[in-house]
Amino acid sequence: MIRVFEKEGIYQFLINDPFPPVDFQFQGKASDRTLKDFDLRLEEGEGLIIVKSLDIRDHILGLGEKAFELDRKRGRYVMYNVDAGAYQRYSDPLYVNIPFLIVVRMGIATGYFMNSASKLVFDVGREHYDEIRITIPEDSMELFVFEGPTIEKVIERYSLVTGLPFLPPEWAFGYMISRYSYFPDRHIIELLDLMKEEGFPVSAVFLDIDFMDQYRLFTWHPTRFPNPREFLEQAHSRGVKVITIVDHSVRADQNYEVFRSGLGNYCETEKGDLFVGKLWPGFCVYPDFFREETRRWWSELVTRWVEQGVDGIWLDMNEPTDFTTLHRMRQMKDLQLRETPFTYVFPEGVVHRVRGRVVKHEKVRNAYPYYEAMATYEGVRKAREEVFILSRSGYAGIQRFAGLWTGDNTPSWEHLKLQLQLVLGLSLAGVPYVGIDVGGFQGREFPEIDNSPELLVRFFELAMFFPFFRTHKSKDGVDSEPIFLPSKYKEKVRRVIETRLRFLPYLYSLAEEAHRTGHPIIRPLFYEFQEDEDSYRVEDEYLVGRSLLYAPLMGREDTRDVYLPGKWANFWTGKSAEGWIKSTDELPIFVRMNSIIPLSNNDLLVFGDGEFQYKDIKISSESNKISLSRPSYVGKVVLFSGNESKQVNVHSITSLVKIDQVTEA
Repeated sequence: MIRVFEKEGIYQFLINDPFPPVDFQFQGKASDRTLKDFDLRLEEGEGLIIVKSLDIRDHILGLGEKAFELDRKRGRYVMYNVDAGAYQRYSDPLYVNIPFLIVVRMGIATGYFMNSASKLVFDVGREHYDEIRITIPEDSMELFVFEGPTIEKVIERYSLVTGLPFLPPEWAFGYMISRYSYFPDRHIIELLDLMKEEGFPVSAVFLDIDFMDQYRLFTWHPTRFPNPREFLEQAHSRGVKVITIVDHSVRADQNYEVFRSGLGNYCETEKGDLFVGKLWPGFCVYPDFFREETRRWWSELVTRWVEQGVDGIWLDMNEPTDFTTLHRMRQMKDLQLRETPFTYVFPEGVVHRVRGRVVKHEKVRNAYPYYEAMATYEGVRKAREEVFILSRSGYAGIQRFAGLWTGDNTPSWEHLKLQLQLVLGLSLAGVPYVGIDVGGFQGREFPEIDNSPELLVRFFELAMFFPFFRTHKSKDGVDSEPIFLPSKYKEKVRRVIETRLRFLPYLYSLAEEAHRTGHPIIRPLFYEFQEDEDSYRVEDEYLVGRSLLYAPLMGREDTRDVYLPGKWANFWTGKSAEGWIKSTDELPIFVRMNSIIPLSNNDLLVFGDGEFQYKDIKISSESNKISLSRPSYVGKVVLFSGNESKQVNVHSITSLVKIDQVTEA
């Protein structure tokens, strides 16, 4: 039995009697459309298989955080959140799994979203050359189809169903620092002062698990942070926000008030017993975030925690991860047993209560971080107007409550391009606030690790326009804060941070756009140039909004080839270029024709002739002439004429004049 509903280019297929992990409450009218209308067919066996034809020139995009090329054709992908650890290229699955696929056929994009949080498998022309086969281990299914024709329109419609992204505060786009772990409190303040003295403004500092007392959630270590309020005040007086990690593991300790207050809200076994697992605190229990009453209890804990002056929450280990199986393997001392990311999932027999039903964990696993983020978001919002939440794991709709980062990456040259692919994959899955651990998280455990200043600088350069911009390092890793670099490399990082801050108004305008529309902030080239076949294989460049293209250096060389679809201007010289070019810039930034970009200090950058508008400022540009419609404007207009850039310092221009006739008022 299949029922179909539609609304404004969105089609909902209810196959048999689905009980989706997240009820996105789509309200459509009955439709006579069929699966066949969207080139789909259904096979039944042990679960369901959705089949779609795969043409030779199709481009298959999406699926979120996948360590593969952005065109997913000829791959097989498992959707199951795991603690991926030191993952590498083609490791699968990773921390975040979003079963949302975009097919571009003959220049037309169509989206497909399987609202299932179980272990789906997407085979994209690997087993069958001419088919996409999606295996769902269930006998019922909720499927959404989103019409295009553009990739952007598909993502807009996907976001209307799963939720528009939250809007992070402006400080969340600054440079942030983290380590596993900073302590005691006086050393953190000393580090912040050193960073400021050397000209590296820090917007926020993250505290990893060692700030807690015996890894008990919502506590401070008594000797490392003896006076938390004073520490928070000292950080705030320096203009620095404080973000604390919060795991999902509640220490099973009858003397621990949080544990006692949550009784009745924790995950259980099929027999009705309390599921007691193992994580950092030792024996611990896990909130069953699928229950509404659990989310209320958790949000109250978060509210009280944030009210003391904590500025944001960092959700980690929330795939969810558990070490029960790992401990059993180590006790057995069987050399034949090998750890994999699946070693760290919940053991069999754990259940959740989902909207009044008892459901096995493996059927809804991927949605666990979604509900945790939901409860955390509500808790933060009760305490403060600005909400900042970062999550390691997620499911469709996570963008409503949190941003994501790519987890425990490695400081290796191979990881540079991989990190860009992962971030762009998450962006295409409807999550605009994304980033990486700049410098790589892993320490010194693997032979491919390179702790050279050259590689650290390349990581900073790669992430210069990533919305989330943070250095983070494991306990056994070298210090990745730029003040510890030799002067030559320190200056390179300083230029990266200064350039990022110069573009901060533009970045934040894109965050506001994402909040309204669901558009990604950073984008692969094919997002804007869907009919350009070359753009689908360019994975070492990225767009920042529609108006900026960045081609970071990915190797030890100081030059690189850059592909510019359409007409662009070099940000540093103002000279126009298009097609394949050789770049010698250390930070190759290009501005798109017919663009206006807001910069810091109230400056505006304009490329092209015509009418441009940013907020309430209108600019006319015509043959090296400009006019502004807002007499009160004070700032600088940088006009790219195509061969050079010309700057005009103005208090007001109300009529069209040649720019060489204007002087600073």
